[in-house]
Amino acid sequence: LVSLSYFRKDIEDAIEYVQRIQPFTFTTAANYPEGHLQGAEVELRQDLGRFVEGLAGLSAGANATFIDSLVTLPDDEAAGFEDPGIQAPMRSREMTNAPEYLLNFYLTYDFAPTGTQVGLFYTIQGDTLVVGAGEANGNFVPSIYATPFDTLNLTLTQRLGEHFRLTVQAKNLTNPEIETVYRSPYVSGGDRTNTSYTAGVELSVALTARFSL
Repeated sequence: LVSLSYFRKDIEDAIEYVQRIQPFTFTTAANYPEGHLQGAEVELRQDLGRFVEGLAGLSAGANATFIDSLVTLPDDEAAGFEDPGIQAPMRSREMTNAPEYLLNFYLTYDFAPTGTQVGLFYTIQGDTLVVGAGEANGNFVPSIYATPFDTLNLTLTQRLGEHFRLTVQAKNLTNPEIETVYRSPYVSGGDRTNTSYTAGVELSVALTARFSL
């Protein structure tokens, strides 16, 4: 399989996550006038057994998604960023939670005679705006971005007789450092760390049964 696709969404009253400044800074959802999101996706998938008989049941694939997004700020918020005490003019910005790109690579193996299925999935997520910038009373808080990170997941499913199935899953095997940073062209010094952590490796085992009545 080889495919190439294009997508576009035009959104009214887009729900965006923004920062508000009171005696403390907090994150809240707000409706923006409009938003636009477009992008392209390319996918490749191949059964390797077609080339080598010994690889029957083994498939490899990859897909890449590239996203371009934009939201229009409300007039009062845009005016606040243009305040002489802030001087961070912006009438539009990226949409929150729309990564710049997503890259996926995977290997799957399905051996019907023994009821064995194995899947290995690797994903890379690009820069993602998490929370938009905020302002109040001459104070400015830059936008928060999640920096690129990867994940590696493994799934093994084994049929046990006619009715039972054993599933073993290992998630986030690379256990990457996940970091969010403050970022703005109006703040000198480049990115500043907001949070940094590792999510840990998650292991699970499940035994399921299915009976027809």
